[in-house]
Amino acid sequence: MHQLVYTSTAGVALTETELQQQLASWRQKNADLAVTGVLLHSEGQILQVLEGESATVQALFATIAADIRHRSVTKLADGPVQARAFADWSMGFRNVVSTQFLRFVPSALPEHTADLVPLLEAFLTEEPWT
Repeated sequence: MHQLVYTSTAGVALTETELQQQLASWRQKNADLAVTGVLLHSEGQILQVLEGESATVQALFATIAADIRHRSVTKLADGPVQARAFADWSMGFRNVVSTQFLRFVPSALPEHTADLVPLLEAFLTEEPWT
């Protein structure tokens, strides 16, 4: 099992409604690829965790990095993991305020992906995810 975490800036601002509409498509694609994970969004800033088979995750990330809808794509973590941390979602989603998002900016991220997972899981208990 492989996990990749990245941040980016949206190339085009999307409203909450537009994001929700896109989520259905993204979730279906991830489900078709057997990819799970979560996406945090805050005022055009994105943090996403992708989990799945290594080749699939790498190919999906390459597509995202080349997509004009993403700018300043920065890989934060990339490597094998024992198990999926977000197995229940093809793409869990939360639109968060900037102060919540700042908990996950690169300067505040732990050194290892495994240490990031508890931070993201903390959001799971705060309020329902979509």
